[in-house]
Amino acid sequence: MTPEPPAPWLRAVVGAAMALAAALIAALTVASDTAAARDFSDAAIAEGVLATVFGGETRHPGEPYVRKFVGPVRYSLISTSRVDRRRQVRRYIAQLARTVQNLTFHETAEIETARLRIYLVDRSDYAATIQATAWAGTDTAFLRRNDCAAVLAATHAGIVRALVYLAADDADSAFAHCLAEEVAQSLGPANDSDALADSIFNDRSQINEFGRFDWLILNVLYDERVRPGMSEAQLRPLLPVIIRDVRGRKGPATLGPPLP
Repeated sequence: MTPEPPAPWLRAVVGAAMALAAALIAALTVASDTAAARDFSDAAIAEGVLATVFGGETRHPGEPYVRKFVGPVRYSLISTSRVDRRRQVRRYIAQLARTVQNLTFHETAEIETARLRIYLVDRSDYAATIQATAWAGTDTAFLRRNDCAAVLAATHAGIVRALVYLAADDADSAFAHCLAEEVAQSLGPANDSDALADSIFNDRSQINEFGRFDWLILNVLYDERVRPGMSEAQLRPLLPVIIRDVRGRKGPATLGPPLP
């Protein structure tokens, strides 16, 4: 059983239901290409940052604050599925590391030392894995109801631990969506918002990949001027100059769906 992190802030992040994924592939591709083809206003980027970092899905006492990893993210892949997706996950993490400034990852086989643990299980084992591995106090019933999920704990000093749960034997399109969303959200922009039409952090959108808009959000969050524990009032006045600087960095129009 995973030990409970010290004084954690708990946040459950869930993926959208994927039952209609196959029927929506064509529409998702068109929507993603449209989002990737245009740029976004400073106001839209700022709204995306504030909505995902401080949004209304947050579950914790007191005022919301910035959650992000500090230093290299040590991660482990715990694969028990009959379908081996580890290479696919590693490729996506490598894409994030190459394109998000100040975000680095190191894989470790020592699960207990990993701050990010990604469970790749068969759908039939999904609920039981959550029940067995989530730390004390986690709303496991909430996580088990969803097709994919992540939960993170943080203090004002940064994210202490994050767990991601993915059904590796799901269809390729469903798995790719869950992988892109849950790993990205486990890094700190944990809230979904229906207002973000061009983001994967929106369960109602037709975005099926980690695109430029979400890349901008993560690059703002991991800018060195954004410190864990910051309140919205502290972060908001910094956003114009940070967004300007992030725009000047070379980034992808889209990372594309992390398919096998």
